[in-house]
Amino acid sequence: MNKNTDFIEYISPNIAAKKLGIAVTTLRKYSSLIEKSSGNKAYFERDSNNSRLYTHVDVSILKRVIALKVRPDFSLEKSIKQALSENDVASVSDTDIRLEGDTNDDLHPIQDDKLKQYEALINQLVESNLKLSGQLETAIEKIENHNKKLLELEQVPTKKKGFLSHLFKQ
Repeated sequence: MNKNTDFIEYISPNIAAKKLGIAVTTLRKYSSLIEKSSGNKAYFERDSNNSRLYTHVDVSILKRVIALKVRPDFSLEKSIKQALSENDVASVSDTDIRLEGDTNDDLHPIQDDKLKQYEALINQLVESNLKLSGQLETAIEKIENHNKKLLELEQVPTKKKGFLSHLFKQ
């Protein structure tokens, strides 16, 4: 590799939190959960004060976690697992690009694995879409039933009884 481009730029938690639009304490919480979920306590680099340091890739993963966790069917833990698996797919893609010049049979397992990962992601999206369409149909039915009831109530004539009728229950 070229010596000029063979470096990784690390950013402090304060800068990373500002880029993500979250508090530093929230960043610390997400980072801790990422380390637990990945099974790698040293997932993030640390400085001499043992503070985590973040790369641009780390910030991208955290952005994806934040984007996923606002979905109704995604918990924070599920969002982290999804973002980490998407990052794994991206790293497999990067490996494929670097190895593209090779025509060995060694690429077939990588490509098969990549295809399986993409298929799994597609299946998750299809399931999510089906679930959402079912929820939408249910909501539409409820609205239509509500509208029918309102129309029925509007068409029912209301007889006003006088004061004396109420007293003598006629």
